[in-house]
Amino acid sequence: MSWSDLPVDIAAAIADRLTEVADLARFRSVCPSWRSASSAHAARRRAPLLLLPTQYHCTVISRRAWSLADGSLAEVLLPAARGRSFLFASNHGWTLAVSGRDLSATLVHPFTGASSDLLALSFCHGDHREAVLRELAWEWSPHGVLVSPRKGAFFCRPGDGSWRPVGCSSASISSITYCDGVFYLFDGKTCKATVVDAETLAVAAVIEPPALEIPWSDFETSLVVSPDELLLLVKSWCWERRHGRFVKAFRADRLPPAGGRNPSWSQVGDIGERAVFVDHLRAFCVEANGLNGVRRNCMYLASSHEQVINDYYGVDVCRMYTVSVLDCSDPVQENLGHESLLNVEGSTFWQCPSWLLPNPH
Repeated sequence: MSWSDLPVDIAAAIADRLTEVADLARFRSVCPSWRSASSAHAARRRAPLLLLPTQYHCTVISRRAWSLADGSLAEVLLPAARGRSFLFASNHGWTLAVSGRDLSATLVHPFTGASSDLLALSFCHGDHREAVLRELAWEWSPHGVLVSPRKGAFFCRPGDGSWRPVGCSSASISSITYCDGVFYLFDGKTCKATVVDAETLAVAAVIEPPALEIPWSDFETSLVVSPDELLLLVKSWCWERRHGRFVKAFRADRLPPAGGRNPSWSQVGDIGERAVFVDHLRAFCVEANGLNGVRRNCMYLASSHEQVINDYYGVDVCRMYTVSVLDCSDPVQENLGHESLLNVEGSTFWQCPSWLLPNPH
């Protein structure tokens, strides 16, 4: 009898007891029957975690992560991030850890334990470096890391001797997304995206936005890039509506950058069997498969806010974290009121939480 002959129900029961993403990946690589038996558990684990800043970054080797799937709060071991006050997660699994004192940077993978040192982010110097770091945009790719302090962009591979500037005409960069060999540098104010080749760092195209026709000046935009399409999501306050929220979604086919053609945008009323996760870094899609707790046609917004605490020790201001869900078809904003998340006090640097998608690669 070989391992592949293990009854399916027993293999599934074993998989259900695996709590680490890396262990589940090893289990699923044993043979096709084990992979099939663990499909349901793998689908449940394919739900984003919200990585939370901590006040004790100099001493602890773990960070807190809130699970959307069950509302639990867990400790994620990140020994390579010790002493790094700023953490920036991603949907690729990698996390960028940066020191607020000397700007040293490290790539950390929470699910495999891998890490790689980068050059210090010397371009984030100045009297307000903590404010600059809080607004940092970044993205991982197989070719290297692209970072932007919201103005300009810089590229580096592990082992490089310097950060290389990347040409971008946008005055402000609010998010960076990598997909199939190119970076998309998105300007949330103009809604333009500059497409940069990840190998040559040459600008391959500039994507113009659709005609938004929004009469209100107070709106926020997010660009979602997937292998086949682009999604532009616009959310704004509209006091004429019953719930105050207004959402528009635009879709376009993702064209090869070398063609030089601008994609044809069309407004859509439904984004399908998926949800968009948004934080201060980027937006990305996750399938709503009925097992991972993700709601279809929704936006999950991670944010933080100041809260005054008046207790026995006196008055203090701390940072609290929230996750809200916005239905794209009827934009009622619902706050997820899990006590495990609402009772977490933020870091002294008032950083923002960021979504981390489990990925064992």
